[in-house]
Amino acid sequence: MDGLTRRRLLAVAGTTALAGCPDFGASGEAETTPFDATAVQTAVSGPLPEVPEPFPVLVAPSHFDGARRAVRSTLDELPDPIPSAGTLDETTRAPVRRSVERAREKLAAADDAATTRERLGSLRYAQYSAERAASTWAFATDELSREAVRSRGITLERNVDSFRDDRTLVGDPDDPVRALLVHPIVESLTEDAADDATPEWDDYEPASSDAPTADDTEAEQLPDALAVGQRAAAVAMGRARLADARHLAERFADSLTDSRSMRPRFVDARESLTTTLDGRVTDLPGTEANDAEELVGSDASGVGRAVESALRKLHAHAHYFADRDPTADPASDVLARYEGIATVDAFLSLRDRVASDSSFAVDSAAALRERRSAAVTGIENALEASADRRLARELLAFPVAKLASTDAALREWGEPAIQRAAVGDRARYYVEFAALARAVPAAVDETLAALGAGGSDRATRYLPRRNGR
Repeated sequence: MDGLTRRRLLAVAGTTALAGCPDFGASGEAETTPFDATAVQTAVSGPLPEVPEPFPVLVAPSHFDGARRAVRSTLDELPDPIPSAGTLDETTRAPVRRSVERAREKLAAADDAATTRERLGSLRYAQYSAERAASTWAFATDELSREAVRSRGITLERNVDSFRDDRTLVGDPDDPVRALLVHPIVESLTEDAADDATPEWDDYEPASSDAPTADDTEAEQLPDALAVGQRAAAVAMGRARLADARHLAERFADSLTDSRSMRPRFVDARESLTTTLDGRVTDLPGTEANDAEELVGSDASGVGRAVESALRKLHAHAHYFADRDPTADPASDVLARYEGIATVDAFLSLRDRVASDSSFAVDSAAALRERRSAAVTGIENALEASADRRLARELLAFPVAKLASTDAALREWGEPAIQRAAVGDRARYYVEFAALARAVPAAVDETLAALGAGGSDRATRYLPRRNGR
């Protein structure tokens, strides 16, 4: 993934949309009295801490410039403006125009990007859109063949394999955390580039040597043109991802004053953290547990939809990380175990709080405000207390982004009342991420110990900055 990692996307799975259905909490009784929308909007207003994902590589300005030139060069292959009349059907011209517009929008977004990660991502999508427009047009005007696009994909696949064969997991032995964070970024880009090299199920990519071309009378030119353009765009995206991966790996290696292989260290840390996670997950209900009382471990009446949902998600995520098999990338595996340990501890701490009669049910706008405040304070405290703030940010960046979108969804509700089910479904994020934040400092300590590292990032303490999201 370009922005959020695959591990982050796990937390998105199962998100319930804001709906108007009745709220059924753990007691199973319908709660039909809605919340006042204005009170909810007030409850979820206020700043959030800024927690960008760590990106410990300095990208050369020339790399950005080269990506911009590549986009503009591709757009220059098209007539400007796209003619509104001619031999091509409007259903071909319209998608081309839209792709040109998207490419230009992404170029502008790259110029305005707040972080390096966002700038690189915007430039990659600009290249995707520019190539989609150019290749669709070229194929429809008989200037590009399917075979040429297929050849590009094969070349990309070979280049990815070559990069993987040559790549080593290097790092500074005195700062293993930096290497731990860099290599999964490179690996994720490389993996996605490999995916881009392989046609998807809906790509029109005939394997036979006599595949039709655009000027064949029996070929349906329009759908083929759009499909070929999409396929060419995917390959262009893969090229851009591989170029970014290569650049980041080279820049990181060049920045090291003491460069050594980190693979043995990451493998050992993976084994140690796997043992820790396996031991910790035995305290959880089994994977088959689904009943609220099984998750709470006691009488679940009155727990409420938000808390029950938070427990359910933390429970599922914890088992997901515990069941994750080792991969060829031990750095990514270490981060997954780190997140797994934090998630297990978050579930256990939340369950203990519920069992001790702490009031977590979101049954009023005031309770919603308390849950949100607890999440914000918990994230700020976790960043301050963690022995390495980079590791803490790695785990807490997505929750902050998700809290921002949750706030926005509740604030932008268009009706005077919000059903309890809708509030409960969103409020679970405040409960879940407050519990996760409490677990982060200890999980950071576990990970640093497994790496044989001290808190190298503590010298510059995190001072929470605020924004108005």
